[in-house]
Amino acid sequence: MLYTCVGRRSTKPFYMEGTEIGIYSAEELAYYIKENIMMLDSSFMDEGLCLFLESELGLGKIAGELIGVINRGGSLMDFLEVFFVLTGLGSENEIESMRRSVASRANMSPAEKYRLKGDFLVKGGKYSAAINEYNMAAAKTDENKKPKEAARISHNKAVAFTGMFCFEEARECFEHAFRLNPTASGTVDQMKAAEMMSKGKTGRSEEECDDAVGHKYRQYLRKKEEGDVSGARDIMRDILMELKSSYRKSYYSGM
Repeated sequence: MLYTCVGRRSTKPFYMEGTEIGIYSAEELAYYIKENIMMLDSSFMDEGLCLFLESELGLGKIAGELIGVINRGGSLMDFLEVFFVLTGLGSENEIESMRRSVASRANMSPAEKYRLKGDFLVKGGKYSAAINEYNMAAAKTDENKKPKEAARISHNKAVAFTGMFCFEEARECFEHAFRLNPTASGTVDQMKAAEMMSKGKTGRSEEECDDAVGHKYRQYLRKKEEGDVSGARDIMRDILMELKSSYRKSYYSGM
């Protein structure tokens, strides 16, 4: 589906709260909303965002309607629907899909919301903030009643620690996740990989670290030794994606 441009493009970005993502146009805002719909809550209904739409993008009428939603105590979905209907940047099917997502998030437990926010922050590279969210999620999760959910939180916290190069802490979290959910077999390999990273090596032999994470970590070490900081960072990003991807597969297959 093609959309016509709405308003003008700003030379100064509006940074979304909790991220380093800068928005320069209505189209970029629409894309951000669609991609992160499960992360949005009432805090997204920000008058600062409305003022940005008015002053920087020339969308005064739309901004006025959005501020009206805020002033009359409208819901997040009211806010989103006004934006997408008036800009024409969302189809009826997309708006309906967003409505279902917003309703689904409203039914989540506090622990699930904290974990989801942590996942979002990891995606944006804000690992320390993500760990705080995972800690709050863990505090609201009974490991005896919901061991798989607790394991998921611990695993994702380990991924955040990996992003901070805190490999020993990552290993401990992976180990804890495995104890809570032994059927998530992928966690074992991740735990071993984190242990080897904490020791600054890839293992005693190639066979011991022949998984995807181990292979990428060997590449990471080579780039680091060569002084290629950018290349090493890119490979570490790949490692994080591999850790998250392999866990998703093992988590759902073990349910």
